[in-house]
Amino acid sequence: MIKKKWEKFGEENPYYAVLTLDKFDNEKFSEKAREEFFRTGYEYIGRIWDEIETHFEKDFAPRTALDFGCGVGRLVIPIAERAERVVGIDISEKMLEKADENAVRLGFSNAEFYQTDEFFEKNDKTFDLIHSSIVFQHIKPSKGLEIFSKLVGVLSENGIGVIQFTYKDPSSKLDSLRFKLYRDFPVLHKLRNIIKRSRQSLFPMYEYNLNEVFEILQTNDCHKCYVRFSHHGMNGVVVFFQKKKSFIY
Repeated sequence: MIKKKWEKFGEENPYYAVLTLDKFDNEKFSEKAREEFFRTGYEYIGRIWDEIETHFEKDFAPRTALDFGCGVGRLVIPIAERAERVVGIDISEKMLEKADENAVRLGFSNAEFYQTDEFFEKNDKTFDLIHSSIVFQHIKPSKGLEIFSKLVGVLSENGIGVIQFTYKDPSSKLDSLRFKLYRDFPVLHKLRNIIKRSRQSLFPMYEYNLNEVFEILQTNDCHKCYVRFSHHGMNGVVVFFQKKKSFIY
């Protein structure tokens, strides 16, 4: 069901599905908007690198990197400038097709793309950087924590992870209840669109128990962590962590 939904987004409105701003909607999308879309990726990765180099490793230069939920490659492209090899994985094959097209169009030959299940079935490599932004918030926590554990498992010794999670819906109880009803019973949202004559898309959002997130990190020897807050529809955190088995308590 979820894969089908994201395949539809990837086919009908791929850039808007990544950044829900009107200028990235298919009906208004232009070459200028495409340039701005990727510029936001470069700016974001620049800030992430600054934080990594401030709190973890100066002159950080990963050989291998992984971006989970890569969409059309907005963040894979700037990472590819900083790493020898980068892998983007996503649930949507339509998104991956667009990501590969963008990498080729922009001249990057060190980027590879895989569907999520295919990657976890075949991968036997580790990565110096694993990254994911505004992705886990759209995945049910039971499945998301399973994926997170697998990602941490492919992080190399001394490798660094940067993963964003949401933990709290700050909206009113009524608005929160309405959203959860639309999310869990999509037919209600379809009925709402019919009544309002709207084509509004619904992107599912979930809250994570951060205790479970940190338990996975601790049990996988990721003992050095740095956390800052984020907000993308819900209150969240960006968790930076490094795998260091030799950590002394």
